[in-house]
Amino acid sequence: MNTKRLASALVLASTLAAATFSTGCVALYPEIGTNIRKITAEQALDPPPPEDLRWIRLVSATVKDSMRDGRTWKQAIGKLPDPYAKLYINDQEVLRTNPKNETLEPSWDDAPRGNFQVSSADKMRVEIWDANTVTDKPIGVKDFRATEDLVLGDRIRIDVPGAGEVVLAYERAHAMFGLGLWFELRTDTCFLTRMIGGSPAERAGAQPGDEVMQIGGKDVKTMSSNAVRSAFNSIPSDGLPVVLRHADGTTASVTLREGPIYPTFAEFGQVD
Repeated sequence: MNTKRLASALVLASTLAAATFSTGCVALYPEIGTNIRKITAEQALDPPPPEDLRWIRLVSATVKDSMRDGRTWKQAIGKLPDPYAKLYINDQEVLRTNPKNETLEPSWDDAPRGNFQVSSADKMRVEIWDANTVTDKPIGVKDFRATEDLVLGDRIRIDVPGAGEVVLAYERAHAMFGLGLWFELRTDTCFLTRMIGGSPAERAGAQPGDEVMQIGGKDVKTMSSNAVRSAFNSIPSDGLPVVLRHADGTTASVTLREGPIYPTFAEFGQVD
């Protein structure tokens, strides 16, 4: 590289570094999550789970002993299949199990599970596949909707053409407990970055992008990073008063109280 090119490269690198610093990127200000923990028996579910949120897991299946062409699995491939299942909501894959080796009665105790926004109007589809098949076709596919006549208690049982029966757990959303928010500590202040939909923090009036001006009556600019972290992770039973400055410049005094959270799989991942 000649001298002029080297000088240009150095100027560009300096400019990018300055821009990165001025925008407060995640690399400089890591996002910090407040405590989210399992609900206990004595903790009331107030508010209760939303009606359109369901906890779903692919539980088990029974696979027919013969393939579509009438041959048994052992006749066709020399052994039983290694079945796994996929679940779709409105044509988007949301869950997939691990294969179970050589069985016609797979049980997916280790399957991913969580809360999903779904109602009887949404299109759902379950597919059963053999992990060792040489074709790209599933063993069986079934489209359905979670209507009242199909949901029996907390289960859905589906007859899948060409495959057999599939059982899904279909329960009211499972709860976690906490504030359900994430924040960012900057040089002299703190910003809320995101929160779980319907969480206690959101219900209290906090918004992503809010600057936290005061915590418990103390100016954030006078608090250490550890003190801010401790305040958010040690919420008193009567709540934590905070003063927030919204993105439009208005301020709000709110009290953050921990409570039930119903995080979706997309927001939080697996919920037991």
